[in-house]
Amino acid sequence: MNLRDQVQLLDVDQQIEFNQKNCCNIFFFGWIYRLLAIGRKKPLTQSDMTIIDQDCNMGTSYEKFSSVDKQQCLWHQLLYSFKGLILFCTILYLLIALLSSCQPFITKHSIQFFSYNLDQKPSAASMLLFVTIQLIYKLFLSLLKPYQSFYICLLSIKLQGALSQEILLKTLKFPIQRSQHYSTGELINMMQVDIHQASNYFYYAIILFTVPLQLFIAFIVVFITLKDQALIPAIGSVLQAVIGILFGIFYGILQKRYMVAKDNRMKAVDEALSYAKQIKLNTLEEFFEQRIRIYREKELQQLKNEVLMMIFLPLIQSLVAILTWELVFFLTNPIDFDIINIMMSNYSNISNILSNLPYQYKSFQVSRNSMARLNNYFEQKECNVIEGLSESDSDSNFAIKINKGVYSWKSNDQMNQDVIEIKEENEKINDNNVFNIDIDVEIKKGQFVAFVGNSASGKSTILRSILGETDKQSGNIIVNGTVSVATQEPWIISGSIKKNITFMNSFDALRYKQVLKICGLERDIASFKNGDDTILGEKGDNLSGGQQKRINLARAIYNNADIYLLDDPTSALDIKVKYQIHQQCFYGYLKNKTRILFTNSVSNLQDCDMVYFIENGRIVKQSKIPQNISSNGNHQTQQNEMGENQNGQKLVKPEFIDNQEASQSLIQKEDQEQGNISLTVYKQVFVYIGKYFAPLCTLVYFAIVLGFQLYGNDKLAQQNVSNEEYKKIAQIYYPITQLPVSLAVVLINAYYLLMGLSTSRKIHGSIINRLLNASYTKFYNTILIGRLMNRLSKDIYNIDLEFPNEVQNFSIQIINLLIPLVESFIYLNVAALPLLLIFFSGLIYLTIIYYRCLREITRIEAVSKSPIFSFFQQIVRGITYARTCLPIEKIVVQQQINVDADLGNQINLDGIQYWYQSLAGSSTNIFQAFLFIICFFFPGKNSDKTFLVLNKMQELSLLVLNASISYGNIQMYLISFERCLHLANNVELDERFLPRISEQDEGLEQKESENTVLKLENCTFQYRPFSKSVLQQLSFKLKHKEKIGVVGKTGSGKSSIILALTAILEQIEGSIEIEKKKIDQYSIKEQRQKFGIIPQDPLIFMGNLKQNLDPLNKFEESHIQEIVQQCGLLEMQSFKQQGLYSEIALQGSNLSLGEKQLLNIVRCILENKNIVLVDEATSNIDSETEEHVKQLFQKYFQNVTMISIAHKVATIMNSDRIMVLNDGQITEFDHPQKLLADPNSEFKQIIDLIKHSDNM
Repeated sequence: MNLRDQVQLLDVDQQIEFNQKNCCNIFFFGWIYRLLAIGRKKPLTQSDMTIIDQDCNMGTSYEKFSSVDKQQCLWHQLLYSFKGLILFCTILYLLIALLSSCQPFITKHSIQFFSYNLDQKPSAASMLLFVTIQLIYKLFLSLLKPYQSFYICLLSIKLQGALSQEILLKTLKFPIQRSQHYSTGELINMMQVDIHQASNYFYYAIILFTVPLQLFIAFIVVFITLKDQALIPAIGSVLQAVIGILFGIFYGILQKRYMVAKDNRMKAVDEALSYAKQIKLNTLEEFFEQRIRIYREKELQQLKNEVLMMIFLPLIQSLVAILTWELVFFLTNPIDFDIINIMMSNYSNISNILSNLPYQYKSFQVSRNSMARLNNYFEQKECNVIEGLSESDSDSNFAIKINKGVYSWKSNDQMNQDVIEIKEENEKINDNNVFNIDIDVEIKKGQFVAFVGNSASGKSTILRSILGETDKQSGNIIVNGTVSVATQEPWIISGSIKKNITFMNSFDALRYKQVLKICGLERDIASFKNGDDTILGEKGDNLSGGQQKRINLARAIYNNADIYLLDDPTSALDIKVKYQIHQQCFYGYLKNKTRILFTNSVSNLQDCDMVYFIENGRIVKQSKIPQNISSNGNHQTQQNEMGENQNGQKLVKPEFIDNQEASQSLIQKEDQEQGNISLTVYKQVFVYIGKYFAPLCTLVYFAIVLGFQLYGNDKLAQQNVSNEEYKKIAQIYYPITQLPVSLAVVLINAYYLLMGLSTSRKIHGSIINRLLNASYTKFYNTILIGRLMNRLSKDIYNIDLEFPNEVQNFSIQIINLLIPLVESFIYLNVAALPLLLIFFSGLIYLTIIYYRCLREITRIEAVSKSPIFSFFQQIVRGITYARTCLPIEKIVVQQQINVDADLGNQINLDGIQYWYQSLAGSSTNIFQAFLFIICFFFPGKNSDKTFLVLNKMQELSLLVLNASISYGNIQMYLISFERCLHLANNVELDERFLPRISEQDEGLEQKESENTVLKLENCTFQYRPFSKSVLQQLSFKLKHKEKIGVVGKTGSGKSSIILALTAILEQIEGSIEIEKKKIDQYSIKEQRQKFGIIPQDPLIFMGNLKQNLDPLNKFEESHIQEIVQQCGLLEMQSFKQQGLYSEIALQGSNLSLGEKQLLNIVRCILENKNIVLVDEATSNIDSETEEHVKQLFQKYFQNVTMISIAHKVATIMNSDRIMVLNDGQITEFDHPQKLLADPNSEFKQIIDLIKHSDNM
């Protein structure tokens, strides 16, 4: 696939490449100024971004990673792969820690310039020298910290690149069908969350494992500056460290449980979004919404436990700090203002190391858990390696040889206790009852052989075993040649028809044209407005089922191979097309290739070289003579099918796509706002966090902190008091001023974090409700599921925890910044005020420019993730074809384009944040130097308080940066709100487009026969506004108990009738009456509930058989048991052992298609609706089961009105009337006998041809 079928993210000609080797440019973030210049003039776009360089891209990072021995655990591999960069980051971090530990010396020397006797005032020269040294020291730190942090981000980006490719390659080798844990949702969760968290593993490891060294240095400084008075602060610091480590350990356990709960929620979401159409047809929106809500509540419960720990940790830390200082005040002599300041500077130095230790250890545990989850996935057993022949044996006469092969569907998962601590609810599928095959067969080169069997007989297991996807118990399979596969369930990707067929293969015009012809696609494409450039939806829902099947087959045929594995690719196709494909494709175009067909029908197998009959995973019969094969009671069915296929060519009219107006832009570009975040978003967030109560809480917190801070300053900065008096003052007033502040911090934390959980619950609930009730044609047909999964994973996580944590953090940071500013106006000389005004005016201007660019880069970065997950998800959906037929390197290159675009955007995002830290920090340090000089020459009334303010101003740089960064993070997380609120508010819902009913119409309706249950008058339907009508001027009436059969070529609009009657299509003309009521008198849900529906693609979801049959718990278990026994459902292979409590895997991946279809029929029987709509109910069922289904229909649907759509005419011959559709219009509709009496009837021609076949 080239870039036209994926989101084009890179325009190299216009973009500048990031250069990691230009150290000077990185140190001063010079490459950011280009973005700032553009951002000042207009909102930034993707084309403005600096792109990733060769040293940092996914390919280079993976090359380093893959060069290391993979026998080691994952973090060892990463350590050895990037040891140089990790060592460089460690050295920089230690250098910064060493320089930061010198702060107490600065404090000790700065006191002498304000605390002195009148006759001992220091000279101006000594002061200027000190200020110069201090400025150089501070400037170096303010430049070095962002530089080191940015290199940590580069390390993270390289780890993300390596891990992204490893997950992709592992998935291409991993048997997903045999996994209970690794669904598409979980794999996307790993790519979205675990890779990001694991990429920070070494950053937190560096912090944690250098803490002992930092503490050692800090304690040396403490003992140098305090000597005998250092013991108590040191003991308090050690206690803080112990608390931090314990917190981190417990938090890591909770995080592990949270990630398991999140995986389960994402699985449920993925299943609901993938089955959106079936959910609507079965009106199970509320069931799936409740199902997801249950998983969400379990996830939030784990998150709440984490939040409670985060609330009470600051209280515990504050109490330990207060106790430490009380002991200092009681046990230390002498005590005065100067000593206290030196002590607090030292304690602050240690606290900077230890106060964040719990959160750092917590983050380390989180990253460690993600690393363990990734490591566990990478260690999973892969698909069996397809055994080939050596070059010397490659001329052997066989294509595939199965030597006493015993293969099963045993679960592939080997879950580590480091990954799963609590037992998952869906971990119940019993490996002791798994189905297995025992086959011994040799297939010669160039042969056409068929494996024929009933549903769940083992056909698909044989195919999957050849491809290495089942569990090998004994024997082996040798494949001599390249393989191409056409799966039974079509794989349609988002892109043009041409790109679907030639997917990642070089384009050969002649071969492409031949494939279109032999797969019966020429007329379809000719009838599409945009031909083969017509853009398809993600799952091909704007195509008919038959068109999807043939495009899927065409891709397999276009892929040139020696062996073709064909898993019933012609089921559900109409007569002529099926016959054409067999004759022109299987027997013609592929005549010199080895062809292996897996099917439940013996039709069109007359010329097969060998047919193998399968029962319970064994070959029970084989023959080269079709006449002998068909003698087991199915002769009549076979003859009918053969007659239909051989003579049905006269009935063909051009096919059409359900939406011929489908244009190049059917899949909408992902919404991305520009400019300021809208006022609407702010208003909704304001409501979610408690309206005016939130700012009121912040104001109360500010008042408490400021009041007690000023009160404490007055008491602890008193002049002309003795040491003993000062000691008593400190003992009394220090706890009085600090305890209320500590409690206020806990309360504001609790408010924002708990409100955050409530907010997240509401937003997630609103999104799920909106998505489940969204219009299928106007929303799901125009969106990529990967985009939705992106928002429901990363963006929801930001709203869950990151946003509320950042809001409360910002509230604290801004108040910590405001307090020294207020104190400055109170305590400093008026001469210092102009400098304050000038500095903050400049800082505000710089910050505005920063936020403007940050906001747009954040949006761009968020959107650039979606192509990664959309492409990955599409590959996972077609994993069988992808790993068997596609060149792995092309898949990797395509994903590298997507990943590198996102990693490049991360470089831009990280770069602008650390540029701001560097520049704002340097500016603040220069301001501090000038302020120090002014205060020296113009001191305030109380020199101790002046020093107190200046001492706090030493931290102003950090306070300004923290507040600015925190606000920037809030802006980033508000974009997550913006993206999620768009889904919660702006998704198009199901709605009607019906003409008003006049009084005259009402009068006419009352005259209708009491026996009419369904009536359509001149009804026309379309998929979405301005698209071509898919059904035109439909008019018919159905009476009670009447059975209607619908026939027509694939794509003629047969399945669209079901979509029309269930209000999935948009009605633009005519009127519909159901059971004597106009449909505008029904809600859409009520309208759909009027029908029992058996669709082509049945709804099967994760849970047990009983839940699938009765999701709403409407029936007694005894009644369900009675029906399933009468229908023979419990005789199916997958349900024999556990009955109604047989566990069904995600999307029914452990069931055969026949079992899925029969389950859906039984569900419809249980519902007992008056009108039943059946769409190709027997398309994936063998002839024996088909007869059983006919008997079920006769028994249970005898007294209901039924519309049956079928390609096999024999299945609807007992209908009361037959409807023939062509190009969305009814061309014939009458009793079968009347149609047969008309010599020009298309239906009669079909029957005559079948009779002719029977007489042969």
